Amino acid sequence: MNIPILSNWLERRSLAKFEEYMDYMVDGGVGKAGVNVTEKTALTATAVFACVRILSETIASLPLPVYRRIDGGGKKRAPEHSNYKILHDAPNPYMTAFNFKESLMGHLGTWGNAYAEKVINGRGRLEQLWPLRPDKMREVKYENGKLLYVYNLPDGTDKLFTSDKILHIAGLGFDGIVGYSPIRMAREAVGLAMATEEYGGRFFANGAKPGGILRHPGKLKEGARDNLRKSWNDMHRGLSNQHRIAILEEGMDYTQIGIPPDDAQFLQTRKFQLQEIARIYRVPPHMLADLERATFSNIEHQSIDFVVHTIRPWLVRWEQAIKQKLFLEQERDIYFAEFLVDGLLRGDTQSRFEAYTKGFQVGGYSVNDILELENRNPIGSEGDKRFVPMNMIPLDQVGEFVPKASGKPETKEPEEDSRMEQRNRAAQNRSMLTKRFESVVSDAVARIVKGEASDVKRAVKKHFKERDSTDFYLWMEEYYKKLPDRVKRTMLPVFYTLTELIQVEAAKEVNGQPLDNMADWVDGYADRYGVAYAQSSHGQLRALVRDAQAEGLDPAEVIVERVEGWENTRADKAAMIESVNLSNAAAKAVFVAYGVTRLRWAAVGSKTCPYCEEMDGRVVGIDSPFLGKNDNLESEDGRMAINKPTFKPPLHIGCVCQIVPE
Repeated sequence: MNIPILSNWLERRSLAKFEEYMDYMVDGGVGKAGVNVTEKTALTATAVFACVRILSETIASLPLPVYRRIDGGGKKRAPEHSNYKILHDAPNPYMTAFNFKESLMGHLGTWGNAYAEKVINGRGRLEQLWPLRPDKMREVKYENGKLLYVYNLPDGTDKLFTSDKILHIAGLGFDGIVGYSPIRMAREAVGLAMATEEYGGRFFANGAKPGGILRHPGKLKEGARDNLRKSWNDMHRGLSNQHRIAILEEGMDYTQIGIPPDDAQFLQTRKFQLQEIARIYRVPPHMLADLERATFSNIEHQSIDFVVHTIRPWLVRWEQAIKQKLFLEQERDIYFAEFLVDGLLRGDTQSRFEAYTKGFQVGGYSVNDILELENRNPIGSEGDKRFVPMNMIPLDQVGEFVPKASGKPETKEPEEDSRMEQRNRAAQNRSMLTKRFESVVSDAVARIVKGEASDVKRAVKKHFKERDSTDFYLWMEEYYKKLPDRVKRTMLPVFYTLTELIQVEAAKEVNGQPLDNMADWVDGYADRYGVAYAQSSHGQLRALVRDAQAEGLDPAEVIVERVEGWENTRADKAAMIESVNLSNAAAKAVFVAYGVTRLRWAAVGSKTCPYCEEMDGRVVGIDSPFLGKNDNLESEDGRMAINKPTFKPPLHIGCVCQIVPE
């Protein structure tokens, strides 16, 4: 390879051209099947054309309105915005919105990139969008802090576009700017599909029927053999001559030959390649008319899976590119465009109305909401009311009545009791969220424990020499200095997700909004957890070595036994404790931010132990512990000694109690 040329490409920091250059250096587009595979020729493969068409037409058929965020949460359509007509109706005088989206999605499905030129008026507003052909985009490069696009015009000249003049939607790419071409990345699979189609055409064009061997009792001269072969082929070769009756003379006989096994397999090969291409584009085979594994019971779910796992990622790419490139920076927090996918997820009539019924009964849908989803006209303002299963009264009147045992309405309870009841419900919600998330925490901890146990076992085998633990102690010192970072990297996504869920519920308890700066809080929490985890492991192992040596046991065997025990039980125990601990810590952070000064212990769960019941209702200052270091809890089951201050639940393994504002 010419290294100076390659260096020149890298120095220019070219993004699009480098990939094209490397492809040319390797094989110039010809796959191992001997077929020239390009973005254009690949569409001659029926499976590729079908996948690209399915993706393009599906996304093109989805409405793309512009929305405006409204105070208090929610959104409403914003037809007053200039982008609304461009995205929803027509991007330019000659194209509909459907044609525009279909073209760009077709480019994404073949070249992996879609480009459109933005026409901006004197006020800086978008007026039109015009698709650009990806095969004419000569180069995408980064120079002097700017992203530049070099486009080859029809007259052969190049035009330079700055990034603010281009709408660029990119697929999966190595640099996050220019996407890979799916055709190039899957060249061999596409090439094999094209080759099998070509083979089939040649097979049936040249196949002679009847097929077999002609035997002549004598010896034919060369000219006679050629004449016989030519006359036979003229009579029987090709589809139009199939099944003609053969007349044999001069004692000749004919032996029938079936299709050779290698030739007979090409149908199975074509079928497999269809599945391969469907896999590349993540299109369910039944949408390509391959119904071998489709049933009436699963085809609907496959279609929903297509929307969720195939279409949705593409929609996110579109929506984020549109927000970044088509809206002014100062309006991105207010306006956005979003595809409507409800129609693709409708399901059958029975499933839809079961969902509507459940949504209506919890106040999620009004009658008019359901009618709108069913593309029916509303029934008027009365249809906007929402109901909940509390004798089915309007949602805005829930606080006015509380049913008695007799069923007669009664004026509401005192405000203090109502607030306490509301907070108890919130604590129950947080507890349920925490319980559901417990398995996720357990899986993350299990990955840490598995890696740690493996490392410790190897270290024991390597560093213990005739029960001398010196080298092993040195190894532990270094290992457990680094382990907190590994623990943090593994747990941080889990902690962040659970914190986001919990803080939404906690904010409701103080009539506030979720905090914007919880990422820093979670980062610090993960830091502390990583350190505590490593210290616990390190302390246990040091104690094991010390005790084993004092008792005359083999420390290596004792350590291996302990880490194998970690693998069996540690993850579940840690999850039960840490999920509840994080839940309460995150809630407390929200309460502190909103000025709460006193906390109350709330025992929740269908089954609470006597100790948790003893704690229920206990109130302390925001910075004070519920239990001191030397406190004891008395119950009918005995006494629980407290060995450290307890500022929040859990009180013990399995405790799901929560703190609430007083």
